[in-house]
Amino acid sequence: MADEQVRGTTLRGDEPKRLELSDGSRLLLDGSADQDRVEWKRLGRRRSRLSVAEARRLAGEEYAGYVATRTRAEAEWLRSVADWYREQADRLQRELADTPA
Repeated sequence: MADEQVRGTTLRGDEPKRLELSDGSRLLLDGSADQDRVEWKRLGRRRSRLSVAEARRLAGEEYAGYVATRTRAEAEWLRSVADWYREQADRLQRELADTPA
């Protein structure tokens, strides 16, 4: 089956869900700690790294909104984590500045 014909069929698994495709492969937004970037992956296929545009295309019209929503949620979560680390760094910097040499 050519990739042009592959489309999302159902959401499966724990939260966050994986999108099962018509060829049996699955789309997953992977932000695991053992990699250097967050990216969409296609599990069960040789070429696994996908751009957001590629993931939306593979998801098809019915599930393209899921890919967009999941991507936005991940971006927001990353911003929240970054804000927390920035606050902690600022706190440590203030403590250091307030400590006599």
